Amino acid sequence: MPELETIEVGDRIKFKAMTRWNCGTVWRKVNGFWLDTSKPTVRYGGWSDFAVRLDEILEVEKEERDD
Repeated sequence: MPELETIEVGDRIKFKAMTRWNCGTVWRKVNGFWLDTSKPTVRYGGWSDFAVRLDEILEVEKEERDD
């Protein structure tokens, strides 16, 4: 499980969410954090702010940033 400090808006996360419609692994782009908590949110299953638990995250791909 990745550490919270390493996940930022714009990063891509690979996660496996146990939902009614799917329990497969997917990649999604982080678009925020759930109610100012440590749970990143993504667009998934028709939701624009699907909260992903940290224990569901399998991998983090950092966004390319121009400094």
